[in-house]
Amino acid sequence: MVKVSSKYNPKFAEYLKSVGGKWDPKSRSWDVPVAKEEVEAKARELNVQDLKIEAAVEEPTVRGAAMPSIKEAVVEAQIRESAAKEAPAEGAIRMKMSRDGRFVLISINLLAFAEDVKQMLEGKRRSVRFRVLPPRS
Repeated sequence: MVKVSSKYNPKFAEYLKSVGGKWDPKSRSWDVPVAKEEVEAKARELNVQDLKIEAAVEEPTVRGAAMPSIKEAVVEAQIRESAAKEAPAEGAIRMKMSRDGRFVLISINLLAFAEDVKQMLEGKRRSVRFRVLPPRS
């Protein structure tokens, strides 16, 4: 979790919201659950001015609990999916074993800017940054 402040840039604000950032009016900064390097890279890409990034004091949390590791999230998703035979919740990690048992198909929800993906498909970009959405309870 980092605290981010800068001169107002609507595209940068949209990015911070899209990765789960919350505006803190008291400190006039964003609390963002993303690595400092990722925020810096996007700020450079969008030419953000007067960027200040500080490490937040609190630990990252999901509804008051510690952030799960990928392995814990996968196990949790398996349990939830087997318990409820309905469509998985938004943000869930879904796993399905192949018929011969040699492979596992893992389906996860990813978040990326539509414009970035469009530019990649048009050949104007070589890569796009994606963010994995955390599972919802």
